Amino acid sequence: MADIVLALQSKWLELILDGKKTAEFRRVMPKDLLPGDKVYLYHGGALHGVAVVKETDYAYHCCHADHEEDCACLALSYEKTGCIDWRAAYGYLCGGKRPGVIELDQVQRFAAPVQWRGAVVQNFVYYVRLDIGTEVPCSEDGREEQK
Repeated sequence: MADIVLALQSKWLELILDGKKTAEFRRVMPKDLLPGDKVYLYHGGALHGVAVVKETDYAYHCCHADHEEDCACLALSYEKTGCIDWRAAYGYLCGGKRPGVIELDQVQRFAAPVQWRGAVVQNFVYYVRLDIGTEVPCSEDGREEQK
């Protein structure tokens, strides 16, 4: 399993923490993210909560013009649970390197944000699950590299 940290805009973070948004759209999906993996919710230099991956869904060929229907299908399928109009979701997903959706479950808001220093979060960062905030060298699939 590979737990991850997801960088989120504040409006999406609040909807997830309030339990209203259970599907998170990503232009670049983490590789090999599995049901049961943890997703730490990051915004503004801190972790605000954690969720469990319920399921993942990918648009396998979305980058090619003749397969844009993959992104449209994802956008339509997760419009309600993603709290976004399907057209906006489609526009966001299309052209992504590895577009997809992470379905979230068991969301827990931290009592207070946990400052997360020493790491730059872009789209997602893999980390050691036992020590929040400590990055380790990771392979492309997010698993800890063997030394």
